Amino acid sequence: MNTPRSTPHTFDLVVIGSGVAGLSAAVEAAEAGLTVHVLEAADTVGGASVMSGAACFIVDTPLQRSQGITDSVGLALDDWGRMGGPTADLEWAGRYIADSAREVYQWLVDLGIEWQALDQPEGNSVPRWHVPTGWGRRIVEVLEGRVQELGVAIRTSATAEELCFSAGRVTGVRIRSAEGAQTLTAGAVAVCTGGFIGRVEKVLEHAPRLRDLPRVLAGGSPTAVGLGHDLLESCGAHFTHLDHIWVYPYGTPDPSDPSGARGLGIRGVTTEIWLNTEGHRFHDESLRGGFSGTNALLVQPERTAWLVFSAAEADRVMLIDNEYYGTPAGPNPEAMKKYWAESAHVRTGKGPGELARAAGLPEEAVIGAVGAFNSAVRSGADKDPLTGRHLAGLHELTGELAAVQLFPMAQKNLGGVRTSPDCEVLTASGEPIQGLYAAGEVAGMAGGHINGRAALEGTMFGPCLYSGRIAGRTVARRSR
Repeated sequence: MNTPRSTPHTFDLVVIGSGVAGLSAAVEAAEAGLTVHVLEAADTVGGASVMSGAACFIVDTPLQRSQGITDSVGLALDDWGRMGGPTADLEWAGRYIADSAREVYQWLVDLGIEWQALDQPEGNSVPRWHVPTGWGRRIVEVLEGRVQELGVAIRTSATAEELCFSAGRVTGVRIRSAEGAQTLTAGAVAVCTGGFIGRVEKVLEHAPRLRDLPRVLAGGSPTAVGLGHDLLESCGAHFTHLDHIWVYPYGTPDPSDPSGARGLGIRGVTTEIWLNTEGHRFHDESLRGGFSGTNALLVQPERTAWLVFSAAEADRVMLIDNEYYGTPAGPNPEAMKKYWAESAHVRTGKGPGELARAAGLPEEAVIGAVGAFNSAVRSGADKDPLTGRHLAGLHELTGELAAVQLFPMAQKNLGGVRTSPDCEVLTASGEPIQGLYAAGEVAGMAGGHINGRAALEGTMFGPCLYSGRIAGRTVARRSR
């Protein structure tokens, strides 16, 4: 939504970025009576949050209790620290976990969000991965509606170019929009601009371990190009652990992107196997997140693989990170038809031999891999003898088969600008920059590096919302 020319240029709080962190900060500040203005560089609201599945790591919820699941802060924090390693910020993590049922689960319920399912991704001792109806798009729509109810304008296609200072304190922001260059005066500024995953060159600059890969795709939002990082760097903010990039193993190039840099994540298939370039399975395919799934892919020849499934399931495939192909309501049939026709990284075949020839894989190895998997499914065994994968609910791969080539895909920044527990932006000496706050992915989801080097699934969206709320509340409290 673009604001009219008559919009005032003085606010208690200017929020830069309209993803879940920015909108949550705006709601908190506006509900406390502050005048708030939200800036969004893109021409639509929501950033990467709109494209997110928005499943959240939340502890001790009504949904868990209704299913007889016992969870605790201590158990969850142990899981968090074990996954994130020594660089995880367990102080921030402990706060988030303790508050998550109230500050994320119940707050969104009160705003009209329903939690529809629970799951237990890798690294969790119990199911605590909460899936909301409508995914991230629905949450953004609800928050945007609440912001508008509170009289807050969201100005799209408006880029923050420079922060203004007086006597060492932020006093506003210079922006450029369709109205030209303007200066907005503000009592405080909250930077909630997301990450820089959309700029592969910036990803490789900060993550040396990825530089030697033959190909790394850019996932997330195409507008996540690090504008907030540049803005904060220019005023002496301190960044930490920018080399912590969360990479998924199930990316494939987006044929609608002429640069070849953008990736799509693949979801929706119920039964799949992954074959490396030698035609062999190498991993429990149910563990498809950014921890063991990515680590397994990165030690394969050429760091690529083929996801193989029954062609009958093609209409179930969901491609994330580009809503042209589908939304939480389901795939876009016309767009998916175009994808199957135009992608240079899909193959089909009437059986494993023909599929192998189409994909350039060793025929005998592929026939053997598919045959062994089918035998395991037919056997009625609980687990696949090769990978240990649970076989319940899986079916044999027969008839026409389809394959999609996988590449590592950068998806999230797990490091970012350091902030205080109140989301104040810190300098290298640990001093807060007065009047300047940051939340969400630009702050490594919360604090700078809440997750550490690796992340339990669901620990991105929830902490972004949580840190946004803290930033908005802090500004409101200090404005009284």
